[in-house]
Amino acid sequence: MLKQVEKSFFMDHDYDFQSDSIFLYITEDYEYKRSLRLDKDIILDFDKNNTPVAIEILHASKRFNIDKIHLKNPIDINMNIEVGKDYIHIKAAFNVIIRNKNTPLEFNAEGENSINLPSTETHFAAAAI
Repeated sequence: MLKQVEKSFFMDHDYDFQSDSIFLYITEDYEYKRSLRLDKDIILDFDKNNTPVAIEILHASKRFNIDKIHLKNPIDINMNIEVGKDYIHIKAAFNVIIRNKNTPLEFNAEGENSINLPSTETHFAAAAI
């Protein structure tokens, strides 16, 4: 039985208003190895150690059902990525300000571990100061 590795990282984000994509990435330096598309709107990046280090969410405002302007400055982000033998599962929670109110957004995504990544669980967190 393989041991599951757990890792935690602080993250930052970039939002491309024109293409409506949000890019969430760890703040530590890493050596990019490959990307995996989980579904038509989720791309997950891995480093040379097969650790998830970044995620891009395409058509983000549609996925969260909010206006694009609200995705420019999320106030906090918490995300867990679990890689199992046959699957990759992402559970994320964001908070954004809409009409001066803290508004929670959530999403879950799951895809196939088609590139035989080792089992791992990774936690990402970011908060505005």
